[in-house]
Amino acid sequence: LYNQAYAVATSYIQNWVTQNKPKTNSWGVVLDIDETTLDNSWYFRECGELASNESDFSHYVANPQKSTALPGVVAFTELVHKLGGYVSLVSNRDGSFKDNSGEVLDTTIANLKQQHVYFDQVVLANLRDAKKPSDKNPRFQAINNGVYDTTQMVWSNQLPKHKVIAYFGDNIQDFPEFKQSTINSLDENDSKYKIFGNGYFIMPNPMYGSWEANQYN
Repeated sequence: LYNQAYAVATSYIQNWVTQNKPKTNSWGVVLDIDETTLDNSWYFRECGELASNESDFSHYVANPQKSTALPGVVAFTELVHKLGGYVSLVSNRDGSFKDNSGEVLDTTIANLKQQHVYFDQVVLANLRDAKKPSDKNPRFQAINNGVYDTTQMVWSNQLPKHKVIAYFGDNIQDFPEFKQSTINSLDENDSKYKIFGNGYFIMPNPMYGSWEANQYN
């Protein structure tokens, strides 16, 4: 499924570049990390359940650097780079977290490099200072406009502002302006869904996510 999703996304990106002929580094893509770029299933095999809070996740899942690249993501991120685009990785991992197992930003970057994932920047949540740390929209906006807020996010480096042409995630809230609480009220044929497969690409994650709060679960 991941290979198929990234194959569809590859076709979309190539067609967009062919049609728009953008200048190098004037555009880019945004990918979530957990269960979109990196596979954390090793943790579930060992522990059987998701870490109960973000500190546990940081200590037991992020900092060990044991996650592997999901099928298709390495080739896809390399392709974006070759076509002249930026790759930004935006995650709700807590960039403000640090303990004796390491700093989440540093260990995340090391894990990504070990797995040969190409990226230009990593932008994480700031659970220490942000009022709504799980809201990715301030980070999406920062990438688009080039203005970063230390109270909202933690980042590896700042890129110049550029047009984001595609988003990738395993959760509805990995996409701009989508919220689990409001998406549940939409009809399955609502026009808002037409962007999926055409700029928004969602990956399977039956293990965890904001969908767990749905009334039917």
